[in-house]
Amino acid sequence: MKNGKKYSLVALMGLALVTLIGCVNNNSSIDNGSSNTSEETTSSEETSSSSESSDTGSTTKRLLVTLGKETIPEGTSFYDGCQPSVIYQDDEKPGKDQEVKDFKFKTKYTIQDKNDSSKTYNAGDYLPASSYVAQIEYNAGKRLRASVNFEVIKGNVENGEENKGYKTYSAAELEKYSISKFNGIATLDGHGMPSVGEVKILVIPVEFTNTKFTDVEQTKAILNEAFFASSDETPWESLSSYYEKASFGKLHISGMVTDPYTYDKADTEIDDSNTNISREIALKAVNWLKNEKGMDMRDYDADKDGYIDGIEIVYNTSHLTPSGASGTTSDNSTWWNYTTNAAGAANVNNPGARRMFWSRWDYVTNSYYSQSNKGISLNGKKVDAHTIIHETGHMMGAPDYYSYDKTEGPAGCVDMMDNNVGDHNAYTKMFYNWLGPKVVDGSSSNFTVTLNSYTDTGEFLLVPKSSTGWNGSPYDEYLIVEYYTPTGVNEMDSTGYPEWQQASSTGSNAYGHGGTYEKPGVQVFHVDARAQSTKGKLTSAGKKEGGVVGYTDTPKASETKDMDNLTYETEAKRVHDNTPSRSKDAVTGSQTENRELQIIYPSGVNSTASTTYYNSFGNMKNLFGDDSYRYKDETGLEEGYYGGNMYSNFKMRDFFPNDLQWNDASTNAWSFSVVSQTDSTVTLHFVNNK
Repeated sequence: MKNGKKYSLVALMGLALVTLIGCVNNNSSIDNGSSNTSEETTSSEETSSSSESSDTGSTTKRLLVTLGKETIPEGTSFYDGCQPSVIYQDDEKPGKDQEVKDFKFKTKYTIQDKNDSSKTYNAGDYLPASSYVAQIEYNAGKRLRASVNFEVIKGNVENGEENKGYKTYSAAELEKYSISKFNGIATLDGHGMPSVGEVKILVIPVEFTNTKFTDVEQTKAILNEAFFASSDETPWESLSSYYEKASFGKLHISGMVTDPYTYDKADTEIDDSNTNISREIALKAVNWLKNEKGMDMRDYDADKDGYIDGIEIVYNTSHLTPSGASGTTSDNSTWWNYTTNAAGAANVNNPGARRMFWSRWDYVTNSYYSQSNKGISLNGKKVDAHTIIHETGHMMGAPDYYSYDKTEGPAGCVDMMDNNVGDHNAYTKMFYNWLGPKVVDGSSSNFTVTLNSYTDTGEFLLVPKSSTGWNGSPYDEYLIVEYYTPTGVNEMDSTGYPEWQQASSTGSNAYGHGGTYEKPGVQVFHVDARAQSTKGKLTSAGKKEGGVVGYTDTPKASETKDMDNLTYETEAKRVHDNTPSRSKDAVTGSQTENRELQIIYPSGVNSTASTTYYNSFGNMKNLFGDDSYRYKDETGLEEGYYGGNMYSNFKMRDFFPNDLQWNDASTNAWSFSVVSQTDSTVTLHFVNNK
């Protein structure tokens, strides 16, 4: 409940003194539970020999602490729930009071259980029902201290259900926001591979005059396994079987592996940095298939946009991979794996080449799965489709979630569009139009909700901005809450993916676990996919009259004109990125600290913003969870492995450039915590702190 009571501590000292004296009487009203104002004054007379006045002078510095709420429900933290105001006053600076409640390096909170003094907490920690005292310190040269009492009660917790805590949206309701419709947001612009429905792709093996495939039939068989086999026929997944599972049956990929196309030069004659060669080869290979093989490309244009939906070229080369990959020496971009656009012409009757994937033949197989009894063996290696699956994610419009600047890892590494492992996150699956969210909508302010495995069922929560709500599209700012499980497409990678377990030069494991997480846990992302558009007025003739560039809450797939209201809005454009140098502010166009997809660690420490973030790749402490949920073996319970069980705004502020505000300067009123969990479900408790 609201109150206006203030708790102050005053430090009184001589004007000539440069040190600050602060104290608090711990035997005052704090201990007897009174909520009366607690104040103590300490004075010191001036004794400096340099003083020109014999009069005793004094100055006062104080903290004024006001609680927005003295009683809060269980399931929140002191800072989020009580909403303290901590004002620093200095009588030498009248009218210049400072709000210092969130000064990171100057203001400190210690929360103590009055019924058990051995139990202490931080300002952002989960608090069980009890009576508490909050000790507040502010460093103003010397420390000022103040204390306030507050209560945590059980509260009236509702069992969440539809329209009582959240509202569920279907993928069909988000269909108009599919990334396939948003050329300005999709990676590589429009005319990419569709993300839903029956999609046929062309897989074209490419050889050079000096790098012929030695066994064409075996090559085609291996590529058929990598691209189109069932899960039972491969050591892990094929491209088709992976996306069948990841899309929950929304995307069915089939197609054809063609005979090899031979480019009429040796690969040693090609400039290492000439990436245009991949586009040239794609055009020539498609024309060869049309003219020499008589292929009708209309079968490969499901969306009828005049372009082949997907061309996946697998080339055989004598070149090493670019520097930065294991065991390589060359520094180039041609002999790598990437997705790009060819310059074919659109023709619905004779579709041309556009969206294409350029991939090395030696990346189709590796020795990691050599012990598997499934699939074809090639020189002791087996099919590994991880890179193919990642690049096909780009074919459908998804960006990379790692940083090309190599200074940070915003998404935390564990994602198919980050380090090529595991599943796609819920933001990606929303814009692919595979899923709809359960949106925490404020219809209950204190409720529990049970989530099933995200990977197995697609369930997830979307926590919108408390001030303006959710705009109904993937292209907004919000939190995503998923219950990760080491099942489905995560299962094999949860044991560690060897490609990412390379030793560093010092012999240590530079990439941590190397795979997805070994045990279930709650994964939280902050998404800022707000898009840019220009809005303005129209004349009665429909001509534009100026316009304002900025973030839009009404993202449009193409420019729209409203002749009734004489307004227009241009198509939405993607501006935020996980590479710092590429992330731009929609208003100014300047570089911004906003990231498109940022993982939130329960520790509250943004360790992704460093060059050592790879060390925690796959570390269970990156997940929220209940440490009483453990796995037993013959030795008993395992050691706890989660990084924490509660999301509070105060604790997680390090992940937000604006500290306690989101990127658009709005606030989040919700705290949530893990109540219980099983191998396949988790129950969360949400509290609205308004």
